[in-house]
Amino acid sequence: MSNPNLIVTDLQSLEVISPSVSLYELEYDSTTTLYFHPGLSSAVRITNINGSTITTSSSQRMSVGATLTLKGFATDGSEVSLSKTVDGGNPNTNTLVLNNSTDLTVGMIVTGPGITDTEYSPITYDGNTYHAMPLEMGNFQINTEGVQNRPTLTIGNVESIIRRSSVFQNAKDGGTDGITGFSLDNLIGKRITKRQTLEKYLSIDPSTVSTKAVVEYPKRVYIIDRIKQKTSQFVVFELANPFDLESIKLPARQVIGKYCPWAYQGMSLAFETITGACNWEQNSEVLTIEADTEKKYYPFFTEYDDPIIWKYLIHDSSSPSNILSGKLHSGGTGTSYNSGNLVALSDGSGGYTYWRSDINSNNTVPASNNSRWQEVRVYEPFVSGQTYSTNSSHHMRNDYVIYPVDNASSKSDTTFDILNSTSIYRVVITNNSETPDDKSNYWTRGDVCGKLLKSCKIRYQFFPVGSGTAQNTLPKIELDTKQALPFGGFPGSRKYK
Repeated sequence: MSNPNLIVTDLQSLEVISPSVSLYELEYDSTTTLYFHPGLSSAVRITNINGSTITTSSSQRMSVGATLTLKGFATDGSEVSLSKTVDGGNPNTNTLVLNNSTDLTVGMIVTGPGITDTEYSPITYDGNTYHAMPLEMGNFQINTEGVQNRPTLTIGNVESIIRRSSVFQNAKDGGTDGITGFSLDNLIGKRITKRQTLEKYLSIDPSTVSTKAVVEYPKRVYIIDRIKQKTSQFVVFELANPFDLESIKLPARQVIGKYCPWAYQGMSLAFETITGACNWEQNSEVLTIEADTEKKYYPFFTEYDDPIIWKYLIHDSSSPSNILSGKLHSGGTGTSYNSGNLVALSDGSGGYTYWRSDINSNNTVPASNNSRWQEVRVYEPFVSGQTYSTNSSHHMRNDYVIYPVDNASSKSDTTFDILNSTSIYRVVITNNSETPDDKSNYWTRGDVCGKLLKSCKIRYQFFPVGSGTAQNTLPKIELDTKQALPFGGFPGSRKYK
């Protein structure tokens, strides 16, 4: 007979001999839930039973005739210890053939000659497989009045860890394809559940659902509300209680403060499915009327709201390594620049950083901490066979390309045609033959929304510096406030343009 109060009995004893295990469930969308544990359980466990063949949580080198001990707990809390003999198997794989599987259950610990523990083994619990990932949830408080506690979730800053282009789970067990085009910003608004149990109860997982005994502490459920801190090593997310967000829905969605909840370009007709209400075009096309003539512009921005502009607004297209006259900043304070002026500044390593002056009479030196300058990124058309390189000082200074486009035979072409499916990509691995794609290991999207009110305004209230062609798209620091922002992105913000 199952006993759901086993864990209460354990806590009331003088000594709790089994360690606590934390498990995390991330509801990524309506059809995808990701399962993680922080990599603290080193025991080798049974993850699947198929006849006399068992699957273990990590690869093991076993010999026929070896005697294994398998330990777990029954649904009534009594300890179970069984001995089985290896009848067959494949060296260095995670499947073993035993003499029989009588009374074995998923989650049992496997020990014996040849069994090697690892800190990165998956954990099977309640019918789900949880994979190791560097994460920690902390700063818990329980308040009965006043402001609700906001715990934090800290994970390693590796966006590729759950992208489809990489093995996000455990390289030692083969892994599973991850999420297409994943970015850490995509986690904002997602629901995460923390489950805790004692390690010994991981083996209580009978195959019959009606008799399953899940022994655990009460679940903790939170909403990932914002990125609190981001460094090169880790990212700290701030969590909110679901009831702290008041379950306000406009329409049928939760309000999560000042951050836009929509998928960037989610309503674009260029996408196969609608994933949100953001109707910004996939190719960022903006139509304006200038002197009774319709003009098309294509403003692109990074996730940090840096403009991404055509390289040959600064470089000489006839001699691509040269800077256009009047656009090379000396690094000193002798020359004054007006608002909207573009300059290149030597980075001391044979390359350049690029900047837009945001004020008139600007004679200061561009720097990331100088509010008088806005750093910009530059793109070229993608041409197969050309080399696109990474930057050793900062990944945001890697090469950017625009793709796909028509009529571009070289990176320095002055005219090319932008298509409905055109976007900006940033190179991740130096290459000369890999086509940009959301699923590529070599490229990532360069045009990404920062999910802030500013990110929305610089797009929908874009105003070009001067008049020109589609390639001559340089945004002014001033915004066209006659253009209203689309309703719904920031319902918690004060009403202003």
